[in-house]
This record gives sequence, C-alpha cells and structure tokens, in this order.
Amino acid sequence: MTALRIDNLHKAYTDSYSGEEVTAIDDVSFEVEQGEFVSVLGPSGCGKTTVLNIVAGFVRKTGGTVVVDGRPVDGPGPDRGVVFQSHALFPWKTVLGNVVFGLRMRGVPRAERNARGKEFLELVGLDGFGHRYPHELSGGMQQRLGVARVLANEPAVMLMDEPFASIDAQTRRKLQENLTEIFQERRPTVFFVTHDVDEAVFLSDRIVVLSRRPSRVREIVDVRLPRPRTWQETAELPEFRRTANKVNELLAGDEDDAGAVVASA
Repeated sequence: MTALRIDNLHKAYTDSYSGEEVTAIDDVSFEVEQGEFVSVLGPSGCGKTTVLNIVAGFVRKTGGTVVVDGRPVDGPGPDRGVVFQSHALFPWKTVLGNVVFGLRMRGVPRAERNARGKEFLELVGLDGFGHRYPHELSGGMQQRLGVARVLANEPAVMLMDEPFASIDAQTRRKLQENLTEIFQERRPTVFFVTHDVDEAVFLSDRIVVLSRRPSRVREIVDVRLPRPRTWQETAELPEFRRTANKVNELLAGDEDDAGAVVASA
C-alpha cells in the first residue's frame, strides 16, 4: 500500500532581489510504500528540504500532486509527523509532556496518553526521564525525544529533516542504530532527508537521488542490505560500499555542478 505519492511536483518562487521567477523543483515523482524507509539525497541547494516541507504542508507547491494515505496534502495535518534538525521541543513541558502533547490535543484520555507516552519513551531509550525537562537532556537525548513525540501520534508518514546533522559523529551513529532498531520493531513509514551518503545507505530501503536545481529525480537506488543493521557489521558488507559508491557517482556526475559531490562520512 502506498503511504506517500508525489507526482510531477513543481515549485517556483519569485526571487526577492531580481523579481524573476525561479524554478526550484521541476517534475519530481516517486512513491513511498507503507512501512518503507526512503531517503532523499541531492546536491546542496537542490530542494530536498523543500520537498519535505511541501509534504509536511508547510510550503505550497506550484504544480503536481502530493497524496498521503490516500488524501491530497493541502496543509499540515496529524497524518504527518516531523522530526526537525533543531529539536523544536516545548521547554516548559516535561519530557513526558512533550511526548503526549499531540495526543492531548486530540482528546486522548490522560491515563491512555501517559501510558502511550511512557511506551514510546522506553522505545527510544528514555524510560525514567519522563519527569525531566528538555534542557536537562543532551542533544542526542533531545533528538530521541523528538522521535518519540512523532511516533506516539502514529502518523501515516514520519518526516525527518536531517535530524542528526548537528550532532557529533559518535552520538550520530548511536542514534542511527537506535532509529534502525525502532524501524525494525515498529515499521513506521519514513521519509528522510539527508546530505550524508553513508547515513542514507545504512538507514534506507531505497534512496531517491535528486539532480541539481531545478530538481528532478536522477535515479532511485535500491538498498539491498539485511536487517537488523549495526554499523560494525553493515559497513563491512561489500553491498554497503557498492551502494554508497553508486550514490556518490550519481551525485558527482550531475551535469557540471561542482557542488554535487557529497563525500560519504
């Protein structure tokens, strides 16, 4: 079953300096199946995050269609949950209060929402921290809290916009492994934006490689790696390096764009 379908997506805007119309995204089409982890990669400035923001309903498209769970997207909605690069947590609410906020807004009874909140805090390794406040957590723990908050609402599609980009390399790898464990156990549908080739290969079932602006789908690469995955075992597999090399070649080969080469971490 298709959870997210993007057909002939187009986004243009008016340049604030020149007044000219600029096409950022041109004729982008792909699908994400229910329970699938799909990452989007592309040259810097190609519009990866813009595509995600259109799916989230934060940015209006200028052409094409975006359908989530069988319904056209015309604004933000509870069928999509977003994990941002910045933590975007409520600092005045406890850890548990942050997780159950969406459930409270939907009218879920207190006992039920607290039980569900504790369940997802345990899932991301934050059991015992429900009474704390976000400022008492490390950056990696705050990002795990953001993941728990989205998962607790059980959206049709989980949108993740470079969620580990600002975290140190060692913590980032631990979070990536934690995310693969969550995916293995719960099978949410994930649409993940990243600039890191190795990260995309490690996490994904498929990788959508976009061209330089105006963006089009250059190729969709299947990731044929067994799950569950750990960095120690997965990175040693020949298929891991073959897939990463293929994605890097696609990025490096993007027509005369010197900024298209993205080295894997």
